[in-house]
Amino acid sequence: MPFDLDVYLRRIGLETCTPDLAGLRQLQTAQIGAIPFENVLPFLGRVPDLDPESLWRKLVLNRCGGYCFELNSLLGEALVALRFDARQVLARVRMGEAKGGARTHLAFVVTLDGDEWLVDTGFGGQAPAEPVKIAETGQPVRDQIYRVRFEDVSGEHVLERSTEDGWFPLYGFDRVEVRRDDIEASNFLCAASPKQSFSSSMKFYRLREDGFLSFLDGRARHIGSGKKREWQISTYEDLAAFMKEDLGLGYDDADIEAIASRLASMQLSNS
Repeated sequence: MPFDLDVYLRRIGLETCTPDLAGLRQLQTAQIGAIPFENVLPFLGRVPDLDPESLWRKLVLNRCGGYCFELNSLLGEALVALRFDARQVLARVRMGEAKGGARTHLAFVVTLDGDEWLVDTGFGGQAPAEPVKIAETGQPVRDQIYRVRFEDVSGEHVLERSTEDGWFPLYGFDRVEVRRDDIEASNFLCAASPKQSFSSSMKFYRLREDGFLSFLDGRARHIGSGKKREWQISTYEDLAAFMKEDLGLGYDDADIEAIASRLASMQLSNS
């Protein structure tokens, strides 16, 4: 099933998208808002299929979400269709640490008028909602400030977010050529390894006009307009409503029931 740009744009709520910086910003924000970050398949013991037809069916036709290898693979098809000069990069997640582990995150570097921009729709709640210029000056994105700093020791560019305690490193990436086999290997590691959080913890994230929604192992949160609300989701009915109505996900009842059952088991074991 070939990539259809018009259908994809409708899926993310856009009518058109121009191959310039304004269009790139619009594209990243729209996809993050329309297609949530989630790890349902790894949490249920499945490895996501990254072939284009499977991704199209899952993310576009069935209106489900995914994690970085799924979300950014779909984004990559859109970048090609819109004729952006885009290059895949694999990143080492740091989340505050001085260095990262294996290359377990996929993103893009897009070149526009001689400048490079980090473009990413698959990192979840810590990531910027718009592209970040690869430069060490702080750049405001909504209510956060980001930068991309080059690190001599590792040879990586590091995406950082400004916090009260200083710059917080999210992930670092180099310019090594990324092949299909590299992405498949990283995808399998993230989905199947017990050392990765995707198989042991259920996460959701969706950007909205009024802030963002997030979920971690039964605890939901909405932050926006200077307000914060948190609540516990402990029943199948509440989880189904949250996934279908708040997140707009198209998973069937059997998958939602399986998620609810596992979350309930986890809560019992932790009590």
